Amino acid sequence: MGFQRFEGRLSHRGQQVMLVGVSLSLAYLIAFLTLMNRWISFWLRGSYYLSYQVIFLSVLMIFFLIWLSRHHSGPPCGFSIVIFGAVAGYVAGLVAFLLHPIFLEDGVDQVLATLRFPAPEAVIAFLWFPVRLLSWLFGAITGMVTVLIGRQFGIPARVPS
Repeated sequence: MGFQRFEGRLSHRGQQVMLVGVSLSLAYLIAFLTLMNRWISFWLRGSYYLSYQVIFLSVLMIFFLIWLSRHHSGPPCGFSIVIFGAVAGYVAGLVAFLLHPIFLEDGVDQVLATLRFPAPEAVIAFLWFPVRLLSWLFGAITGMVTVLIGRQFGIPARVPS
């Protein structure tokens, strides 16, 4: 009994999902090898780390899929998707930081408590947290990997009209 070759093709949306999934996986590998993950786990400990990562990667994947579905019909454009990735990484980091306690027993109460800023310094600390966690850099790395893989395999950003 030998191997059978699969001749099927992925739909365009399937190609985009695979492109973003592989890009996020490679960016995560880069983050692991460069000790970015250790830096993140320094600031987020225990059960917070895993919930932050799940929310962050999910939101970032959604942002990249939206970007690719609204972009031009050729391969992903280099500089613009890297800048988009940095901004998307920052915003995904804010969302993940806000929602990461949601999976705990009193998670909704903790999320609501996070939104009560007692002083202007608390707002600044909240807005600074994704910068400190390097979520913007992770997004930019994901953008670079997306460009490289998309160009290598000729995956267009959206179906030409």
